Amino acid sequence: MLSHTQNSVVYLMFLSGLLFLGLNFVASCMVNPGPKRGKRFGYLFIVVALLTFLIQEEYSVMLSLDFTREMARNILLAGLSLPVFFISLFYYRVKAKREKQSTTQSIETTHGND
Repeated sequence: MLSHTQNSVVYLMFLSGLLFLGLNFVASCMVNPGPKRGKRFGYLFIVVALLTFLIQEEYSVMLSLDFTREMARNILLAGLSLPVFFISLFYYRVKAKREKQSTTQSIETTHGND
């Protein structure tokens, strides 16, 4: 049987995983909006609302674990949310650029052989 503190830590790990996946999805949608732009932006707004709830929930759990308000805010924003979002954004931009370059090269080789 886990103690209250251990349960809180496991819950924080679960919420952090969901937050990571959500931020990754948001970055992906921003870089690659896709053909159904309106539908995807609708999903994006729903995910952003859920991520806001997740951050608030993590913040309250961290406060219940005797973190100071400033420390909990710094951990959530500067230690998790912002780095994950910007790294995901960078990753998807590089990936899109490489896919564009490989598509351009394959078109050039196809036309070059004619």
